[in-house]
Amino acid sequence: MTKLTQSRRGFLATSAATLGVLSAPSALRAQSEQVIKIAYNLPEHHATGTYFEVLAEEIAARTADTSIKLVPQTFPDGQLYNDTQLPDAISTGATHIGQVNLGFMAGRDAELLRIWAMPFLYETWEAEWAAEDSAEMRNAFSTQLAKYDHEMLGWTAYGTVEIYTNTPVRVPADMEGLKMRSFGLDATRLLSLLGASPVTMSSQEIYQAMQRGTIDGCLTGPSSVLSRKLTEVTQYGTNIALARLPFVGSASKMWWDTLPEDVQAAVNAAAQVAQTASREQGKADNEAIAEKLRAEGVEIIEPTVEERQLWSEAAQPLLEDYKEKTGDAGAEILQAIEAANAEHPAS
Repeated sequence: MTKLTQSRRGFLATSAATLGVLSAPSALRAQSEQVIKIAYNLPEHHATGTYFEVLAEEIAARTADTSIKLVPQTFPDGQLYNDTQLPDAISTGATHIGQVNLGFMAGRDAELLRIWAMPFLYETWEAEWAAEDSAEMRNAFSTQLAKYDHEMLGWTAYGTVEIYTNTPVRVPADMEGLKMRSFGLDATRLLSLLGASPVTMSSQEIYQAMQRGTIDGCLTGPSSVLSRKLTEVTQYGTNIALARLPFVGSASKMWWDTLPEDVQAAVNAAAQVAQTASREQGKADNEAIAEKLRAEGVEIIEPTVEERQLWSEAAQPLLEDYKEKTGDAGAEILQAIEAANAEHPAS
């Protein structure tokens, strides 16, 4: 018996014994309460934090009269687990719901998920959202995440990924020899393609690593630079939208499978409200934060059309590798993305 199987059996037994919902009369079930943990790695005011805080509020409201009343407790900013730990914490039921940075998920079943952080994929925010909500992409992610004992609830907005350094970076050649923070397989591959030395670490570790000179820069989002005060340790940033990045809100499948259908429906409805709130804030924040970074002394480099094309060409081998390794399943996702870009083109 594997450790995960033992964990699953123990979790199910504990859930059934504690809740008494599987055999209790409906009147008793209506009065049952369960405290649940919701963990994520970013501050509450971030668009990702908004997703989980709104989710908690909506779950509390929508399960007030269901067969089990869920009482959410949120743990922001890595208080419970950081982004490298959360995928396993969700899989094992250590937290009921949490943020998933797909870059920290490994193995054959994660291959199809690599599209989430592929560079220069979407032309607009609306194209990103339309692709994520397409049946092709949503079904593929739900299916693959279930193999890790995750129940996908929705997409949480993060924003764009940019390059932040203490030497100016305008074109791919400027990355040569830099030690750069990475956050997943394809970000690591991209940095290697550019001649940089990738160092994988949680976003919570960037400040100290930059301060000590352990790294020369990082791949991260403008919102994280501001919220984690990285303006104190970095001088330059880009505005190239290297990637438009979502995280995933997932529930522990072993916990999810113990919930009655009415409670599952309520949580899914809550997740839709949270997803919309997160996306709206993510877009608004991303468009305003560049100016805030400038005001705090970070020089934001705006590439020309020709320079942007150089970045896109430098990242092309990643997309070719994805196509080769994912076959027809990957092709369906890429077709959905192409359709979304056609429907929501850049102005």
